[in-house]
Amino acid sequence: MPKGKKNKGKFEHRRTEQPYSSDEDAGIDMTIDNCSETSGQSDLKSIHDEADNEILEKLEEKVLEDIDALSARSNAARAAALVSLRNALQRRYLATVLANQRATLADHITRALRRGRDGERKAAAAIAPLLALQIGEEGAEEFVREVRPALAAAAVDKTASLETRTECCTSLAALCFLLEEDLTEILEVMRMYETIFSGSYLKGDGSVKVSGSAVEEGLLHAAALDGWALLLTLLSPQHAHTLLHTQAPSFARLAELLEACSVEVRMAAGGALAIAHERITDPETDVTTPQYVEVILPRLEQLARDSHKYRAKRDRKIQRATFRDILKYFEEEEAPALSVRVGGEHLQNTAACKARTLARNKSRDKRSAALAL
Repeated sequence: MPKGKKNKGKFEHRRTEQPYSSDEDAGIDMTIDNCSETSGQSDLKSIHDEADNEILEKLEEKVLEDIDALSARSNAARAAALVSLRNALQRRYLATVLANQRATLADHITRALRRGRDGERKAAAAIAPLLALQIGEEGAEEFVREVRPALAAAAVDKTASLETRTECCTSLAALCFLLEEDLTEILEVMRMYETIFSGSYLKGDGSVKVSGSAVEEGLLHAAALDGWALLLTLLSPQHAHTLLHTQAPSFARLAELLEACSVEVRMAAGGALAIAHERITDPETDVTTPQYVEVILPRLEQLARDSHKYRAKRDRKIQRATFRDILKYFEEEEAPALSVRVGGEHLQNTAACKARTLARNKSRDKRSAALAL
């Protein structure tokens, strides 16, 4: 091949492979990026809102179905509806849905607590505080006034199962702590609690009750003691001081519960003593009872180091951890740190993650189509 022709071919080949100018490339890329970024954000928000609204609508429909099911003839069906309704209320704040159902819900809960079987009574007790919080301020007072006596009656009803009575004690304490403003009613509930956990006091001769009922009712007595201690925090320091010195239980009686055969009662007693001491210790009024601290410290130290082999390994571990914190409070006035886990926030993050994935896939499809052009 002639030399000139060969060089000419190379020159022409180089010219045909010249790249696009930087301005052109930048213009194309910026157009695509701007389009995908703007539309991506818009799509993400719209998809997330649509998904959230769809979830909320389905949940509201389910709640209304559950409320209708509370009128079912079957006791098992009513209990299942209460459990389902409780699960829904734990996921979302649905005051707007419950606004027109206040009287109906109060009637259903009260009837279930008074006439239902154990499964229904337990489910009704568990959902009562949630309903009181969600029906709104206008109906909360009336709801508490109607439901509280039924909860208290079920808590002391010996024909009910221990699990149902325990749930009633826990829910009643939460209900009164959050919404009850009548001090007379609070004190009445506290006296009722004392009649329950008094079953774990020492015998007249100072010995520990080790009967089968004392062991079986340990969780019930612990729930009543926890409820009593929670409501004690609603009293002023002076009122709490007077109560602990003039009515049952006294500090001495609370200290007796540290000897109970139930590990749950022992731990609840330690917590109640710490709360009682904190409540009546007021730096401004110098109201304190150091003599009781001197009495219980040796026992707290024993429980914080308890290694008796006849106790279950799990019970020993939990008891030691609990009483180490209680002992540290009495010795150094340092309370353990608390952490709160919000279950609904995991559900919201999951929905947001799903919406982001859908938006990202849609954005990639648009980018691929633009590049293909």
